[in-house]
Amino acid sequence: MSPLPCLNALYQLQGACCKMRSLNRNKRKIYYALRTGDLANVDEYGNETGERTPTYGIEIALECNISAATGQEAVQAFGSFTGYSRTMFVADNRCPIEEDSILWFGVEPNQPHNYIVVRKADSKNGILYALQEVTVT
Repeated sequence: MSPLPCLNALYQLQGACCKMRSLNRNKRKIYYALRTGDLANVDEYGNETGERTPTYGIEIALECNISAATGQEAVQAFGSFTGYSRTMFVADNRCPIEEDSILWFGVEPNQPHNYIVVRKADSKNGILYALQEVTVT
């Protein structure tokens, strides 16, 4: 059994964000799922093709600060990397979200996800994530 569901449950019980560094009025609800591994793709004859498809755990709700658009603060935090459309800040350094996690922002988790985490920058005061908008078919 993967330890990720246990970590996610523990994280939810301990609280998603520190209230002093992240105003509740600025928080928005998102859902995220952590990458749990890969599955091998097979062709119509049952042979592996060499390609792999990522697998993800269960969707978990989280309230955090999401930017309206990218700004100078985000550009400085991630260097000259510009392959993202929003940033997300979590004031709790125990947040289990990693690069390649998927997110649902503005949509329910019964629909396809619409963001992926492409960069993570952690500091003493929290974690800043770079999010890229995607279209899943």
